[in-house]
Amino acid sequence: HPGRQTPGGLRGGHRLMATYTLYVDWNKDGTFTGTNEDVSADVLELEWERGRDRASQLTGRFISGKLEALLKDTTGKYASFNSASPLYGSLLPGRKVKLDVTSGTTRTVWTGFLERIEPQPEIKDFQVARLTAFGPLGYLSQKQVSVPMSTSIRTDNAVGTVLDQAGWPAADRSLDAGKTTMTRWWTERRDVVNALREIELTEAGFLLETKDGKIAFENRHHRLVEPHLTSQGTFSDASGASLTYREAQQIDPLPFVFNIFEAQVRIFSVGSLAVLWTHPETGANSPLVRHAGGSITLWANYPNPDSPTDAFSVDAWTTPVVTTDYLANSASDGGGTNLTSSISVAATKFANAMKLVITNNHATLGAYLTFLQARGTPVTQADPVRVEAEDTPSGTAYGERTYPQPPEWLPNTDEAQDWADWHLSIYKDAIPFMEVAIPASRDTAHMAHALDRDIGDRVRIVANNRAKLGINRDFYIEAERHRVTPGPLHEVWWMLSDAEEFLNFWVLNTSALGTSTKLAY
Repeated sequence: HPGRQTPGGLRGGHRLMATYTLYVDWNKDGTFTGTNEDVSADVLELEWERGRDRASQLTGRFISGKLEALLKDTTGKYASFNSASPLYGSLLPGRKVKLDVTSGTTRTVWTGFLERIEPQPEIKDFQVARLTAFGPLGYLSQKQVSVPMSTSIRTDNAVGTVLDQAGWPAADRSLDAGKTTMTRWWTERRDVVNALREIELTEAGFLLETKDGKIAFENRHHRLVEPHLTSQGTFSDASGASLTYREAQQIDPLPFVFNIFEAQVRIFSVGSLAVLWTHPETGANSPLVRHAGGSITLWANYPNPDSPTDAFSVDAWTTPVVTTDYLANSASDGGGTNLTSSISVAATKFANAMKLVITNNHATLGAYLTFLQARGTPVTQADPVRVEAEDTPSGTAYGERTYPQPPEWLPNTDEAQDWADWHLSIYKDAIPFMEVAIPASRDTAHMAHALDRDIGDRVRIVANNRAKLGINRDFYIEAERHRVTPGPLHEVWWMLSDAEEFLNFWVLNTSALGTSTKLAY
């Protein structure tokens, strides 16, 4: 984390390769032009990061980006309880944050949302505050979504549906067309991040945050076509190399070796319309709905203890019909005034539940629900099919290593086998993973790469001279972490996955015949 500094910040220095402009949309008007929204003059240090939580394309998962800035705060501007601050009442989470860097041209390098500002005063020292912001996925992480069952839905459309349910704007997403179509898919009261990860695993793709604050979805062929087939720069430890690195570390490859891949395929059937749930409280226990617009909310869940053992979900719920699905009376035993016509039922339907908001429109009488049921077409699950691919020589060399997180929604046995074979061909043997530190402020060429390179870009690392690692090959950037300190000095760390194991895959409608040897899944 950034350490405490004295005044000076990032504006001065004799080796100024770039200028850093940090904005916070304090007034939430969608722009960064308001008073005090450019906080750059107060910035002492910066750190920001994006990408996966580890270098592997297989086991690395998308995580929310993060930005931290150390701000000088001699006037208490960033103290939320300081009523004299010009930002009083605006130092709240959810404000949009953007970082631009100018080196020759201006680039937006990080966009997200404010989480907190923490003043860190010292009576005898320089007053500072720490600003912390998270990327779009972090902003959405506390939201839950429930999506009704869909059939024959492509993975990118499922991602879009989750983002719609979470209220994420369509203009702020970039989604590749998925390569997998899920026979059935839904999600029930899941947080956004886990709902998206299930889809990401099924596609064998990648979800990420872009520098300009979009949520992107890459299908599994995204890196098998240009520009990802060409290295964007060679960073070498050779004497006199034009691009170099300060440090290169080989990441232990053994945790990423897997020689057994298993996948389970679930086959579903849809039954006939039936009663799937009945409210258990009747007679003296009938629930009361108070008069004059009073309402109660009940949930009909399926499966439930009365359901068949192979019951799984609901293909389609039937909107409750008056007298058929519910009855109401002024007396709990049904012996009073029939109030069924005074009751309205609003239904919201999900794969495993139907939410029922029941309102009593009678002006003077409370209504007891003496009968309530929910009908629909049930979905049952057949005996699951498990598919396996195993490499015996790898098992002999490394011991049996089973990949622990198979996808949830593979549509059939053929695709499950393709999924298992594809991953086995890549991960059955140890392949290199690296982390390198690039000194961005060394010169304009290094700075340009630090600012222009993106997650998924291909770079070449030569680490067989001074480093003695025997590595001279292409890698994909899986994560980036930048640190800028007074001077200013700018360094970026890249986590890298091997790119050469993905050579020679043939992609339909993209690759030229005769140039590749393995059909891409």
